[in-house]
This record gives sequence, structure tokens and C-alpha cells, in this order.
Amino acid sequence: MNRAQSDAIGFVLVFSLIVLTVGTVYAAGYPALEEFRTGEQLENMERAFDVLDDNLADLARDGAPSRATEIKLNGGRLAVNGSTTVTVNATTTDPVRGANFTVSDEGTPITYREGDTTIVSAHGAVLRQDGDAAVMRSDPGWVIDDEHALIPLIVTDRTGDRVAFGGSSTVLVRGQVTGRGVAGEVVAAAGDDVTVTVTVASPRADAWGRYFEAEGFTAVDGDPADGEVTYRFEVDGVTVQQTTVSVELEG
Repeated sequence: MNRAQSDAIGFVLVFSLIVLTVGTVYAAGYPALEEFRTGEQLENMERAFDVLDDNLADLARDGAPSRATEIKLNGGRLAVNGSTTVTVNATTTDPVRGANFTVSDEGTPITYREGDTTIVSAHGAVLRQDGDAAVMRSDPGWVIDDEHALIPLIVTDRTGDRVAFGGSSTVLVRGQVTGRGVAGEVVAAAGDDVTVTVTVASPRADAWGRYFEAEGFTAVDGDPADGEVTYRFEVDGVTVQQTTVSVELEG
């Protein structure tokens, strides 16, 4: 009788320990697994936006009339919304080709939002914002050295009936070129420089500021608190190319 009671008590204790262990692992491990899964999904979305960015660059660089990118959603929301404005001012005292100019382009970024994370394609760059902090994952493709600056601006806007898609659907992001050309160009005389001032107004101005600093630009207004940064650099000549792309989302 005592042996049977001991066996029963032992079984209860072992079973209770198993239940406690499983419960502890579930309580502690499940959120970690969910966080890992979400992180992987966002990394996959970043890679999808890299492909999207390459396709948009083809429109500006290779003269392609249109490109389409398929993106698989993972519970977030894909949209063409918001605003990013890039303004380029170029001046020199003695231009030998072209003329002093100011180009200001406001684009509507392509965005994917899940939780407090937003991945964005804007003016040829891919950015990621987690909460209030943003980083630039791939730069806008500007080519700048001591002699010349080539600044390709890819300006996206929305077309079509659908503003956004959510859930787990697969979305086709179709870009159609509606305009392209040289928006401004100036070359300085020998011994002179072209002063180029760039201002970016964006919810992710901090990421743009860090990109400009990494490129060695001089801060005119490097504080992104007001959603805008301004930087300056000098070269012998500068060309700004503008490609306008209408973006349509298709489910």
C-alpha cells in the first residue's frame, strides 16, 4: 500500500515537473520565437525592397520604360504614401557650361509597415525605420568625386485604384516611366568650384544626414529634429538627372 502511494506521489511530482517545464519553456520561448520569426520576415522584406530598388534604378539608368516587382506580404501593409522631398541647388560664379539651378522633387515613397518597423523606397534609396530611428540600407546611387557629381533622382508617385495592400497576399508593384531627362547641369570655369547644397525633407531625415556625413559633405543644418537636413559639397561640375515613375499596386 505504501509502495503504491509512493509510486502515485512520484508520478504526480514528475508530471507536475514536466507541466511546469513545458509551461516555462512556452512562456519564455514562444515570444522569442515570434520575435525571431518577425525579424526574419522583415529581413526578407528588406531583400524584396532591394530588388524593387534595382528595378527602379533600371528605369533611370538603363532607360527601361517599365518594371514590375512581385512582393509577398507577411502580415504587414504595403502602400504608396507619405512624402520625401530632395532639393538640389548648384551655383558657381563663372559657369562654362549650363547655368546655376535649383531642382526640387517631391516623391511619394513605397512603404511596408509592420508593427513599429517601416521599410521604405524613396528617391532611389532603401531605408528602414524602427520606432523613431532610421537607417539607410542602400544608398540612392549618387556618384560624386572631386571633379563631378551625378545625382539621379527617382521620383515616384501613385497611380491606380489601390492605395495599399495588407495581410499575406502577393502584390505586384508596377513602375511606369512618365518623364525623364536632365533637370539641371552646370560646370565651373578652371580654378573655380560649383557649390552644391542638398536638402532632404523626410520623416527619415536622420538616415539621410548620416549618409551625407559618410560621403564627407559639410553640414549646413544637420539636425533632423524638424524633419529636414541640409548638407553642402563642392565639385567642378554637377548633373542632376530626373526620372518620374508612376507606381501602381496590383493584387
